[in-house]
Amino acid sequence: MKLKPIALAFSGLLFAGVGVGVYHVQTEYGGIGLPWVNSLDLPPFPDYPKPQTTLNETQRGEIYFESKSPYDFSVLLNRFERAPATTGKGVLHLPEAASASNPVPAMIILHGSGGLAEGREDRYAKLYTDNGYAAFVLDYYEPRGATPELPYHLKVLTTTESDLLVDAYSALKLLNTHPAIDAERIGVTGYSYGGMASRYAMDPRIKAIVAPDVPPFAVHVDTYGPCHQNMGKAGSTGGAYLALKGDQDASIDLDVCRQVETELKAYGSHVESHVFAGAGHAWENASPRRLSESSPYVSECRFSFDDQGFPTVDGEAVSTPPADASRGERALARAMILLDVPHCIKRGYIVGRDDDTDRRAKVVLLDFLERHLKGDYQASTQ
Repeated sequence: MKLKPIALAFSGLLFAGVGVGVYHVQTEYGGIGLPWVNSLDLPPFPDYPKPQTTLNETQRGEIYFESKSPYDFSVLLNRFERAPATTGKGVLHLPEAASASNPVPAMIILHGSGGLAEGREDRYAKLYTDNGYAAFVLDYYEPRGATPELPYHLKVLTTTESDLLVDAYSALKLLNTHPAIDAERIGVTGYSYGGMASRYAMDPRIKAIVAPDVPPFAVHVDTYGPCHQNMGKAGSTGGAYLALKGDQDASIDLDVCRQVETELKAYGSHVESHVFAGAGHAWENASPRRLSESSPYVSECRFSFDDQGFPTVDGEAVSTPPADASRGERALARAMILLDVPHCIKRGYIVGRDDDTDRRAKVVLLDFLERHLKGDYQASTQ
């Protein structure tokens, strides 16, 4: 596998979460062979129960569903049928009133690159069910072998934005079969890297490939997701978009985010953006608020894809592994950017529990969903 001066592939994933400890690649990756091998030894997919393709009226709890793991965006766009099959996993929560005669709206929840976080995904699921929404909390790491015990720098290399988008749309297809869920009113929300993915899911190309026969996501909620990366082609499936960010979160370039939001508006999506004064990153987390001085993030560089899904950095094409490359070879290519574009990496941002911002953000969120997802459902149940 040949390396150009710029990395073989880029990694919005690597820099989107809290505490990514992979900047000094030669030191920290030495134990797994970087950069002296051609492939990373990624964990195998777990042996899960047979996935479901339809759901019944009362179904809730742990659910397994059909998905795929293309890893690279070029595979998703051009060779999706060849992507390895994966069994996705999630936990479905239903409000008490949900039934076939009273189908409710639903939100699919995508965690950040650190994984499911204490005080976040489960608490949001309860917030949703308390307010009349179903909530499907996805775990996109475990289905690809990334258990909580796996070191963080390996965990973020097991799963890419392309894998996560396929999980999200595969979950959308499955929820369309649930009699107690309104298929026209399903949204997607995420935190940090999951927030970026909720925005990526607005790309019509992805829906057309993964879930062509179901209604699109009605809303997309991006909670402190950075904007340094885009999918390379403007457009929108038409869903409403809500962005929730803090003005003290150095991992987010608010000027770039405003440019992204302007593009989405131009393609017909309703866009709302709320920037909370004094707020940092991951304000719902149980860990105390602090300046995480070692946490890296992308700054002053733009990551994207060309029309075929191949990566670019600041508009310049970069090399990619061969079409038949393994997941491990693709993961190594993704990691190598840390050596090749160090000027794109900065360090240190505020992260952790902020009860006031958490409260304010949830007020904004529920108001947005009331207007754009619940609609006349709420009126019909009063």
